[in-house]
Amino acid sequence: MYFDRAIMVFLCLVVFCLPFSKAGIESFLWPAIFLWILKRVFGYKVGSFLNLPKTDLNKALGIFVAAIFLSVVFSANIGLSLRGFFGKELKFLAIYFMLVEVVTTRKRLKSVLIVFVASAVLITADAAVQYFYGVDFIRGFEWARSRASFSTSNGFAAWLIVVIPLFLGFLALGKGLSKKLKFLLSILVILLLICLLATYARGGWFGFIIGILFMFFYIFKNLKLKTKLLLLFFSVGLLAAFLILPHSLKSKITAIGKLNFRSYVTINERIKSFIKIEEGGSNLVRLRLWSEALRITKDFPLVGCGLNTYSIVARGYKSFEQGGIYPHNSYFQMLAETGLLGLFAFLFVLYSFFRMGLRYLNQKKDYLALGFLSGILAFLAHAFFDTHFYSLQLVVLFWFMLGLTVAIIKLGSGAASVQYDKK
Repeated sequence: MYFDRAIMVFLCLVVFCLPFSKAGIESFLWPAIFLWILKRVFGYKVGSFLNLPKTDLNKALGIFVAAIFLSVVFSANIGLSLRGFFGKELKFLAIYFMLVEVVTTRKRLKSVLIVFVASAVLITADAAVQYFYGVDFIRGFEWARSRASFSTSNGFAAWLIVVIPLFLGFLALGKGLSKKLKFLLSILVILLLICLLATYARGGWFGFIIGILFMFFYIFKNLKLKTKLLLLFFSVGLLAAFLILPHSLKSKITAIGKLNFRSYVTINERIKSFIKIEEGGSNLVRLRLWSEALRITKDFPLVGCGLNTYSIVARGYKSFEQGGIYPHNSYFQMLAETGLLGLFAFLFVLYSFFRMGLRYLNQKKDYLALGFLSGILAFLAHAFFDTHFYSLQLVVLFWFMLGLTVAIIKLGSGAASVQYDKK
């Protein structure tokens, strides 16, 4: 169908330019949405309420929309909330449903994955140029920890911890990948891991560890008992070997943690600072900002102060010099803006998503789906330390990954429509 092909092209352009162009995201996303709506105007039926594709998340998403709409009705600034509801939330939900609807064949799925790879190659080159020459060639951003074309290193880290597990899952597929593509992906993953280290984003490191542990758990879970025992003995052997290594070799290995990538601290120091709370430190600032968000929630507990209004409401709750700004915590900001109803509705969406994903993984050994689930889990963990759901690039990435994961599961379970395979 021509509508779906055109929507696919625009969505691929969105994911390609996502790391470096907010204008590109908007420029390509709105035509995709327009075509998606036009498709319905011409009478195309998908077979569910409002002609939306049927997924296991529809009920949860409906509850989520109702909850955030209540926050609009009782908002401290209805104009801002309406703008956020129609210009942001519904747009992001459209990304999810468009992907589920149009990614109905393996060929289309592979096309999206190749675009992810192409975008990652470009951003990796950009990060390298930024490191060696002090400025990236896409946006002209100067080096301030590794951030490539992102405005912050935390934003770059959030993107990295999503795409690295994705590529690992892509690599694990094996079938249909040429040797050259496997080699490129392997090198790319190594370079992206180096970029992640160089971001010095502690929340990103934490999220990545959570995502990778989740991935390893499922891989380990599906192995035969004999293989599990061999891996266990191998791991214990590596640990024992490290303990008895000559001091010089041990020093070289542990020196990895002392890399500073031209930053002001080493990796080891950055890790240790994760639990440090000191006057003027970023951890204390975050705690105070979280406290402001909770004070807003106390005054607007059920439906919040209103979708898209945190930036103006928070000014009245400023408690210290650096306060009155976004709380650097996606969940606390969501709680303040949409109340308990909004946050619990969103958590219900996540619960429904992972329940569907885990059920699928228990039935099928699909490493690509595992990579997607791991990347999303890493993103969600990192979101506890930053406002990812309020950054255009990152929230689009989240809903894109959510929709693509559901499309993969539908393809793998045979639930996706295959009516376009012959087109």
